[in-house]
Amino acid sequence: MQTKTKNRLAKIITLALLAGMPVVVGNTNAANTPQFNQTINEGTKSVDIVDAGDVTVASPSVSFSSANFSFNTQDTTGTLGTASEKIRISNPTSTATWTVNLAASNPTDVWTSGGNTYDFNDGSGYTDGADTDSKGGQMTVNPAGGTLSGVSGCATTNVNKGASDSFVETTMNSIDLVSGAAGASTFCRWDLTGVSLTQKVPAGQAAGSYSLDMTLTIS
Repeated sequence: MQTKTKNRLAKIITLALLAGMPVVVGNTNAANTPQFNQTINEGTKSVDIVDAGDVTVASPSVSFSSANFSFNTQDTTGTLGTASEKIRISNPTSTATWTVNLAASNPTDVWTSGGNTYDFNDGSGYTDGADTDSKGGQMTVNPAGGTLSGVSGCATTNVNKGASDSFVETTMNSIDLVSGAAGASTFCRWDLTGVSLTQKVPAGQAAGSYSLDMTLTIS
């Protein structure tokens, strides 16, 4: 009798399977459909320097044009953001507005080569003005002529490059490079290249290899 019951049950299960019907064997009250849950949170806005392969550049740098010692004032130029050192802006949030700017690590910093220095933010340009040091020199930053492109199809609508401006200690310590306005895409990334830089070098500046640390921030 038990064998016949098993055979009958096997036939019923087989017919049910062939008919595409669900088959429940055992306790019909068992929970066999667990619900999986996962939360993906918004990220944090960031700005970085990446190479052509989108890998972070460990020690990014900008080389200005070289100059010879001169008894006259002169200008040197450089470019922030190149094919191998792109400014990468990331906004993995639902907030459309943000701003990326450039500033020195400290407004009182100067171009330095050994014991020789000159300024990057003197409002008087080539000569010393009313700031905390006794050095002339001023840097102008012009992102307007740069190239802005979306990463992975992100639109550049309402993402705006900044205007040309010059550093002035206390009154212009940072310069806006690019910003997202209301209506800009969210959860997106952009690259900025070709930001032109011009440095006014005082007359009679001593020969040397000068350097100045700058910082990109997003807010």
